[in-house]
Amino acid sequence: MKKGAIIISLIIIAAIIIWLRAPIIGNEWSKQTIYVGLLDIWYGSSTDDKAYAIWIDDDSTIGVFKVKQIADEVGIHPYFAVIADKMEQVVADSLASWQRQGAGIVLHGLRHERWWDWDASQIENDIRKSYQRLQEQGFDTTQIIKIVIPPHGCNNRTIRKVIAQEGCQMISGATLVNPDRHVFQFGRIGIGPDTNLGAMREMLQKAYDRKAFIIFGTHSSIPEIFSTEKTREVLTMAKEMGFCFEPYE
Repeated sequence: MKKGAIIISLIIIAAIIIWLRAPIIGNEWSKQTIYVGLLDIWYGSSTDDKAYAIWIDDDSTIGVFKVKQIADEVGIHPYFAVIADKMEQVVADSLASWQRQGAGIVLHGLRHERWWDWDASQIENDIRKSYQRLQEQGFDTTQIIKIVIPPHGCNNRTIRKVIAQEGCQMISGATLVNPDRHVFQFGRIGIGPDTNLGAMREMLQKAYDRKAFIIFGTHSSIPEIFSTEKTREVLTMAKEMGFCFEPYE
């Protein structure tokens, strides 16, 4: 009983520290939330000189045109997590053109298949073929942002090992503020129709004061969980607060 009480106490303390250092929007706790939160504690205070932010929209479907419109209105460069071999031609052509204008491109799998049970060689092959397919479609693969978002939020030791060996950073499903731009695994704050703007403002202020790195996430590919209005408001809020939206220049 005594050992169990100690373990429970340590879990509660860790949860409080994670909450204070890396605020969570809503109640989206998960194993990834705890894991990335503990990484945040390990890294300590930010080494950045200012607060940074990026916005990454997943899946590269026809919804990217709404994303680009919002980004142009707010005055920031959007980032797109592309599924290299599942883009419509008009989407691929547009994204390649926007990349030349400053938009960021990150990997989200060749065909958005689940990596959970794949071995290292299968994941490596998926990443390699993603680069090849993007090059065939006119992307500048030398300028691909060195971030990988595993499809379906997959996250295990093999996946993390391969992504690290590829010299990339990884975005998990944990809804956390990141200590700075230089850690390996990032959390991401989702924006959707149910986003509480008051809670978001409070969280952003804490992150700004810490000179932290915010990654916003949307899925324009799924209309029912995408909000043009909320996305525009949150991004405008972050920009007006002073977040720098050019973290990889």
